[in-house]
Amino acid sequence: MKYLVKENTITIDPEGKYLKKTVDDFLNDYYQSKKNKYLLLLNKQILLDGNTVKHGKEIIDHKTITITLPEEAVDWIPAETECKVVYEDAFIYIVHKDAGMIIHSDPSDTTCLNAYAARYQINHGIKQPVRPIHRLDKDTVGLVIYSKIPFFQPWFDAQLSSKRIHRHYLAITNGNIDPSFRMTINKPLGRDRHNSGMYRVSSTGVETITYVEALGNYQSYSLLGCTLETGRTHQIRVHLASIDHPIVNDILYGVKTKDFPAMGLWANWIEFKNPITNKKHKIFDQPNPMYEPFKK
Repeated sequence: MKYLVKENTITIDPEGKYLKKTVDDFLNDYYQSKKNKYLLLLNKQILLDGNTVKHGKEIIDHKTITITLPEEAVDWIPAETECKVVYEDAFIYIVHKDAGMIIHSDPSDTTCLNAYAARYQINHGIKQPVRPIHRLDKDTVGLVIYSKIPFFQPWFDAQLSSKRIHRHYLAITNGNIDPSFRMTINKPLGRDRHNSGMYRVSSTGVETITYVEALGNYQSYSLLGCTLETGRTHQIRVHLASIDHPIVNDILYGVKTKDFPAMGLWANWIEFKNPITNKKHKIFDQPNPMYEPFKK
């Protein structure tokens, strides 16, 4: 399919994808709730060849689909400066998050990533709520996706939950690991009842799978590449600690070292699809000097 974004509308040429299919089929493909579908039709936000759609059973065939995108308020008190954006298209923008920063808390908190995203949206005319698609732990550095168009956010949420958004991490761990090391860590995780805010490997926990490969060594440390089959809180941190290679400077599961300035976990690239064209995009984060020693 092709699309054109102009002012407050997005027009889609389905190129035959919706032959004998209905507006309801289209809205279901983008995971619109029953309430959202009702409001889209009630507010005349869906057009076929420029004509108002009266009910969801109308056949699309070769007609163009136009979605009206009403302006909404940025719903977060903005920081003074904007976030660091490494990629942007009509649907999302991808932000670099520094270590030590939380993504969101209270909407009045101007020190979290959402506040810097709010400033970015105000500065660049994105008149929509501030909506991250996923999260990173406070001390993890790297990429976070933000939605620009509320209509498409449920689609991105579904992509994330169905593991079609791929996130890759680099982890600096204690101990030298053989360069040929490859491992699938399949250990269930649950809350640690004895330590608030921590997680542990637990036979009664939820299924948790991490794929790990060795990428290099530096002094008494190793660099590991990690990809997630599941997306649990503290997943990589707990899994690597469970194989006796904890992440450096992890205050919950690791050991502090002066050899590195921060916790050694970096969400360094992310791969996703365009919601209309289905084209894949793989976006890398800005360079991180903390990981340079492993390139030598």
